[in-house]
Amino acid sequence: MRKTEVNLKESFYPSSLQERKEFYEREFSIEKVKKWFRKNGLKLPQICAIDAGGDTGIIIDKNLKGEMLYVKFDELKEKIKKYVPEDVYYDRSRYKKPERVLRTLKFKEFVAQEFMFDIDVDNIQGKKLGGEKISNTLIKEAYKYAVKMAMELKREFKKVEIVYSGRGFHVYVFDKKARYMNFEERARFVRKFLKYPIDPWVSKGHIRLARLPYSLNGLVSRICKPIYNKFLIKETLPRFLKN
Repeated sequence: MRKTEVNLKESFYPSSLQERKEFYEREFSIEKVKKWFRKNGLKLPQICAIDAGGDTGIIIDKNLKGEMLYVKFDELKEKIKKYVPEDVYYDRSRYKKPERVLRTLKFKEFVAQEFMFDIDVDNIQGKKLGGEKISNTLIKEAYKYAVKMAMELKREFKKVEIVYSGRGFHVYVFDKKARYMNFEERARFVRKFLKYPIDPWVSKGHIRLARLPYSLNGLVSRICKPIYNKFLIKETLPRFLKN
Protein backbone atom coordinates (compact mmCIF):
# COMPACT_ATOMS: atom_id res chain seq x y z
CA MET A 1 0.00 0.00 0.00
CA ARG A 2 1.49 3.33 -1.07
CA LYS A 3 1.38 5.84 1.76
CA THR A 4 0.57 8.66 -0.66
CA GLU A 5 -2.66 6.92 -1.56
CA VAL A 6 -4.18 6.70 1.92
CA ASN A 7 -5.22 8.83 4.82
CA LEU A 8 -2.23 8.09 7.06
CA LYS A 9 -4.12 8.65 10.32
CA GLU A 10 -6.56 5.92 9.25
CA SER A 11 -3.90 3.63 7.80
CA PHE A 12 -2.25 0.73 9.61
CA TYR A 13 0.80 0.14 7.44
CA PRO A 14 4.33 -1.20 8.17
CA SER A 15 6.77 1.53 9.14
CA SER A 16 9.86 2.11 7.00
CA LEU A 17 13.34 1.87 8.48
CA GLN A 18 13.60 5.66 8.38
CA GLU A 19 10.28 6.07 10.21
CA ARG A 20 11.30 3.57 12.87
CA LYS A 21 14.66 5.31 13.25
CA GLU A 22 12.94 8.69 13.59
CA PHE A 23 10.55 7.35 16.23
CA TYR A 24 13.24 5.77 18.41
CA GLU A 25 15.50 8.81 18.15
CA ARG A 26 12.86 11.49 18.72
CA GLU A 27 9.98 9.95 20.69
CA PHE A 28 10.89 6.75 22.51
CA SER A 29 11.94 7.10 26.14
CA ILE A 30 13.41 4.25 28.15
CA GLU A 31 12.71 6.33 31.26
CA LYS A 32 8.98 6.20 30.52
CA VAL A 33 9.26 2.43 30.27
CA LYS A 34 11.01 2.21 33.65
CA LYS A 35 8.41 4.49 35.21
CA TRP A 36 5.58 2.27 33.93
CA PHE A 37 7.04 -0.82 35.56
CA ARG A 38 7.68 0.97 38.84
CA LYS A 39 4.22 2.55 38.86
CA ASN A 40 2.71 -0.91 38.70
CA GLY A 41 4.89 -2.30 41.47
CA LEU A 42 7.04 -4.37 39.12
CA LYS A 43 10.73 -4.99 38.81
CA LEU A 44 12.31 -4.20 35.46
CA PRO A 45 12.23 -7.14 33.02
CA GLN A 46 15.01 -9.67 33.20
CA ILE A 47 14.82 -10.43 29.49
CA CYS A 48 13.69 -8.44 26.45
CA ALA A 49 13.34 -9.46 22.82
CA ILE A 50 13.80 -7.63 19.54
CA ASP A 51 12.36 -8.55 16.16
CA ALA A 52 14.51 -6.62 13.71
CA GLY A 53 12.02 -7.06 10.87
CA GLY A 54 11.00 -10.68 10.54
CA ASP A 55 7.38 -10.20 9.47
CA THR A 56 7.73 -7.36 6.98
CA GLY A 57 11.27 -7.99 5.73
CA ILE A 58 11.97 -4.30 6.37
CA ILE A 59 15.24 -4.94 8.15
CA ILE A 60 18.78 -3.62 8.44
CA ASP A 61 20.52 -7.01 8.38
CA LYS A 62 18.80 -9.60 6.17
CA ASN A 63 20.61 -12.36 8.09
CA LEU A 64 18.39 -11.53 11.08
CA LYS A 65 15.13 -12.25 9.24
CA GLY A 66 13.22 -14.86 11.21
CA GLU A 67 15.45 -14.43 14.27
CA MET A 68 14.38 -13.11 17.67
CA LEU A 69 17.20 -11.38 19.54
CA TYR A 70 17.06 -11.82 23.32
CA VAL A 71 18.87 -9.27 25.49
CA LYS A 72 19.04 -7.98 29.05
CA PHE A 73 16.94 -4.92 29.83
CA ASP A 74 20.01 -2.75 30.37
CA GLU A 75 21.15 -3.61 26.83
CA LEU A 76 17.82 -2.74 25.26
CA LYS A 77 18.39 0.93 24.46
CA GLU A 78 21.66 0.17 22.67
CA LYS A 79 20.16 -2.72 20.67
CA ILE A 80 17.17 -0.64 19.60
CA LYS A 81 19.52 2.03 18.30
CA LYS A 82 21.55 -0.57 16.41
CA TYR A 83 18.73 -2.59 14.84
CA VAL A 84 15.84 -0.05 14.60
CA PRO A 85 13.47 -2.98 15.20
CA GLU A 86 10.06 -3.76 13.82
CA ASP A 87 8.93 -4.91 17.27
CA VAL A 88 10.20 -4.72 20.85
CA TYR A 89 8.99 -7.13 23.53
CA TYR A 90 9.71 -8.01 27.13
CA ASP A 91 9.41 -11.37 28.85
CA ARG A 92 6.61 -11.26 31.46
CA SER A 93 8.24 -14.13 33.37
CA ARG A 94 10.69 -14.00 36.28
CA TYR A 95 13.44 -16.61 36.33
CA LYS A 96 15.73 -17.85 39.09
CA LYS A 97 18.67 -17.82 36.68
CA PRO A 98 17.93 -15.39 33.82
CA GLU A 99 21.55 -15.55 32.61
CA ARG A 100 21.16 -19.27 31.98
CA VAL A 101 17.86 -18.67 30.20
CA LEU A 102 19.54 -16.15 27.90
CA ARG A 103 22.36 -18.59 27.23
CA THR A 104 20.20 -21.66 26.57
CA LEU A 105 16.99 -19.97 25.35
CA LYS A 106 14.99 -22.45 27.40
CA PHE A 107 12.14 -20.46 28.97
CA LYS A 108 10.03 -23.11 30.70
CA GLU A 109 11.03 -22.78 34.35
CA PHE A 110 9.67 -19.43 35.50
CA VAL A 111 8.94 -18.66 39.14
CA ALA A 112 6.36 -15.93 38.43
CA GLN A 113 4.71 -14.34 35.42
CA GLU A 114 2.59 -11.24 34.93
CA PHE A 115 -1.03 -12.22 34.28
CA MET A 116 -2.15 -10.66 30.99
CA PHE A 117 -5.04 -10.96 28.57
CA ASP A 118 -4.60 -10.15 24.89
CA ILE A 119 -7.60 -8.70 23.04
CA ASP A 120 -6.71 -8.38 19.36
CA VAL A 121 -8.75 -7.39 16.32
CA ASP A 122 -7.86 -10.79 14.84
CA ASN A 123 -9.71 -12.46 17.71
CA ILE A 124 -12.75 -10.27 17.09
CA GLN A 125 -12.81 -11.09 13.38
CA GLY A 126 -11.87 -14.73 13.84
CA LYS A 127 -9.02 -14.52 11.32
CA LYS A 128 -5.64 -12.90 10.78
CA LEU A 129 -6.03 -9.40 9.39
CA GLY A 130 -3.47 -7.58 7.31
CA GLY A 131 -2.81 -3.97 8.25
CA GLU A 132 -4.90 -2.71 5.35
CA LYS A 133 -7.97 -4.42 6.86
CA ILE A 134 -7.54 -2.97 10.35
CA SER A 135 -9.54 0.16 11.06
CA ASN A 136 -10.06 2.63 13.88
CA THR A 137 -13.58 1.24 14.15
CA LEU A 138 -12.22 -2.24 14.92
CA ILE A 139 -9.71 -0.80 17.39
CA LYS A 140 -12.52 1.04 19.21
CA GLU A 141 -14.52 -2.19 19.34
CA ALA A 142 -11.52 -3.98 20.88
CA TYR A 143 -11.22 -1.18 23.43
CA LYS A 144 -14.84 -1.64 24.53
CA TYR A 145 -14.10 -5.31 25.20
CA ALA A 146 -10.91 -4.38 27.10
CA VAL A 147 -12.73 -1.89 29.35
CA LYS A 148 -15.57 -4.33 30.07
CA MET A 149 -13.09 -7.09 30.85
CA ALA A 150 -11.03 -4.83 33.12
CA MET A 151 -14.15 -3.91 35.09
CA GLU A 152 -14.98 -7.60 35.57
CA LEU A 153 -11.41 -8.40 36.64
CA LYS A 154 -11.55 -5.62 39.22
CA ARG A 155 -14.18 -7.62 41.08
CA GLU A 156 -11.42 -10.06 42.02
CA PHE A 157 -8.22 -8.03 41.73
CA LYS A 158 -7.06 -4.58 42.81
CA LYS A 159 -4.44 -3.68 40.19
CA VAL A 160 -5.78 -3.91 36.64
CA GLU A 161 -4.32 -1.86 33.78
CA ILE A 162 -4.87 -1.56 30.02
CA VAL A 163 -2.17 -1.02 27.39
CA TYR A 164 -2.85 -0.37 23.71
CA SER A 165 -0.76 -2.82 21.66
CA GLY A 166 -1.21 -1.47 18.12
CA ARG A 167 -3.65 -4.16 16.96
CA GLY A 168 -5.68 -4.33 20.16
CA PHE A 169 -5.21 -4.14 23.91
CA HIS A 170 -3.40 -5.93 26.71
CA VAL A 171 -5.31 -6.16 29.97
CA TYR A 172 -2.90 -6.71 32.87
CA VAL A 173 -3.51 -7.96 36.40
CA PHE A 174 -0.63 -6.82 38.59
CA ASP A 175 -1.75 -8.29 41.93
CA LYS A 176 0.99 -10.43 43.47
CA LYS A 177 -1.30 -13.45 43.83
CA ALA A 178 -1.97 -13.38 40.08
CA ARG A 179 1.75 -13.38 39.20
CA TYR A 180 2.29 -16.59 41.18
CA MET A 181 -0.53 -18.65 39.66
CA ASN A 182 0.67 -21.86 38.01
CA PHE A 183 -0.45 -23.10 34.58
CA GLU A 184 -3.39 -25.06 35.98
CA GLU A 185 -4.66 -22.13 38.07
CA ARG A 186 -4.35 -19.79 35.11
CA ALA A 187 -6.23 -22.17 32.83
CA ARG A 188 -9.11 -22.48 35.31
CA PHE A 189 -9.34 -18.71 35.65
CA VAL A 190 -9.11 -18.06 31.91
CA ARG A 191 -12.11 -20.31 31.22
CA LYS A 192 -14.31 -17.70 32.89
CA PHE A 193 -13.21 -15.09 30.34
CA LEU A 194 -13.49 -17.00 27.08
CA LYS A 195 -16.59 -14.92 26.30
CA TYR A 196 -14.14 -12.15 25.43
CA PRO A 197 -12.08 -12.18 22.19
CA ILE A 198 -8.82 -13.16 23.90
CA ASP A 199 -5.93 -15.40 22.99
CA PRO A 200 -6.12 -17.97 25.82
CA TRP A 201 -2.54 -19.15 25.27
CA VAL A 202 -1.27 -15.76 26.40
CA SER A 203 -3.28 -15.75 29.62
CA LYS A 204 -2.50 -19.37 30.43
CA GLY A 205 1.19 -18.50 30.44
CA HIS A 206 2.33 -20.32 27.31
CA ILE A 207 3.18 -17.10 25.45
CA ARG A 208 5.63 -15.10 27.54
CA LEU A 209 6.36 -12.03 25.45
CA ALA A 210 4.38 -8.78 25.53
CA ARG A 211 4.95 -5.64 23.53
CA LEU A 212 7.01 -3.15 25.45
CA PRO A 213 4.91 -0.13 26.51
CA TYR A 214 5.90 3.05 24.63
CA SER A 215 7.59 1.07 21.85
CA LEU A 216 6.46 1.22 18.22
CA ASN A 217 4.41 -1.57 16.70
CA GLY A 218 6.19 -1.41 13.35
CA LEU A 219 3.65 -3.69 11.69
CA VAL A 220 0.93 -1.04 11.92
CA SER A 221 2.84 2.19 12.74
CA ARG A 222 1.25 2.74 16.14
CA ILE A 223 2.70 3.52 19.58
CA CYS A 224 1.96 0.97 22.31
CA LYS A 225 0.62 3.18 25.11
CA PRO A 226 -0.74 2.62 28.60
CA ILE A 227 -4.33 3.88 28.95
CA TYR A 228 -4.76 5.90 32.13
CA ASN A 229 -7.96 7.85 31.61
CA LYS A 230 -9.52 7.14 28.25
CA PHE A 231 -8.28 5.84 24.93
CA LEU A 232 -7.53 8.53 22.32
CA ILE A 233 -6.44 7.31 18.90
CA LYS A 234 -4.51 10.51 18.18
CA GLU A 235 -2.20 9.78 21.12
CA THR A 236 -1.11 6.50 19.51
CA LEU A 237 0.09 8.17 16.30
CA PRO A 238 3.86 8.62 15.94
CA ARG A 239 5.08 11.99 14.72
CA PHE A 240 5.74 10.71 11.22
CA LEU A 241 1.98 10.21 10.84
CA LYS A 242 1.16 13.64 12.25
CA ASN A 243 3.50 15.67 10.05
